[in-house]
Amino acid sequence: MRKKRSQNYVFSDTLEMEEFCKAHFEEYHSTSSFGCNVTQLSTGLLETNTTCSPIQDVHLEIFKSNQTLLYEEEANTKSVSFCWLDKLSTNDKVPLTIISGHQMTSNSIAGFNRINKTGGNIWDIIGANEKLCCMSLKWNTLQKRINKLNAFNAYARLEECIGIDSDDNASIQLKNLFNNHFASKSSTNTNSFYDLAIIFLDNGNSESTLDSHRCESTDLVEDMVKLIHEDRDGMPPITLDEITEYLNSSTDSLNRTCRKIFNMDVIELVRRVRLEQTRKAFLTPHSSSGLKEFTKKRTALYYGFKNWKEFETSYAIYFGETPSQTIDRSNKNFYSFNAWKGE
Repeated sequence: MRKKRSQNYVFSDTLEMEEFCKAHFEEYHSTSSFGCNVTQLSTGLLETNTTCSPIQDVHLEIFKSNQTLLYEEEANTKSVSFCWLDKLSTNDKVPLTIISGHQMTSNSIAGFNRINKTGGNIWDIIGANEKLCCMSLKWNTLQKRINKLNAFNAYARLEECIGIDSDDNASIQLKNLFNNHFASKSSTNTNSFYDLAIIFLDNGNSESTLDSHRCESTDLVEDMVKLIHEDRDGMPPITLDEITEYLNSSTDSLNRTCRKIFNMDVIELVRRVRLEQTRKAFLTPHSSSGLKEFTKKRTALYYGFKNWKEFETSYAIYFGETPSQTIDRSNKNFYSFNAWKGE
């Protein structure tokens, strides 16, 4: 398969990003469905930039956002992801990016723990202005090459690890292959990505390698954000008491985890997610701008915001625009997105 021309996309809201991710996943795995949620964690107008350059059985992407984002996707066993941060020196401050619970450093590769994930979701925090490189490999193809190479340690690490910190030769070569692919007009050999990924995973004896495994806080965040997003067929949003009951965890425990991971308590995290949910309701292309304007207060109330003035103020602080401004541009974005899809 010839290399597709690299394409660059710019998004100004999270709903566009979600639709983009779904479309790309369906193109990559035509028989699978896919769902994701993106929540803006920092404040201000959002602008994201992603460049995609897929080849046969390999999807390659460079992503950057001016805001810190919480990205959640349904766990799947169709693909295995390898993610790392580009151009970070050891003198930089600790990156904000966390992939599948693995705190990223300048030599981290993470995100590939999918094989034993048959339910739930995968969560990432993508730091503002940190360039994230993502390589997605098809699991059935990767599995065949692992078996062919007898790389059984690679298989074990895929099952057990959420991330690996390594500066060995294989990880450096893999990142260089990725960068050269974007820089060159010619197609890179697909097998090279698979083989280097397998060598990187299989090399577990290097002194420069440190594995990271799933822990209680990783699982707790995964379950918590899934509950917060739950839409219960017209019922009010889930309460904090209900969240603690379902998770069999105390409010103090949830707050400690949230402060460690998100630098905010659980109430504030719930507030950010609910604000994001209302913004997506304002942006949906499936109703007219006039109807959304007419029902905007009821929409905010549905997501738990009883005082419209307080909600409007918070909304403007977080997103850099008023609810009415979001609604005004909603249909314009829809038409531009359809043009992007070729409709």
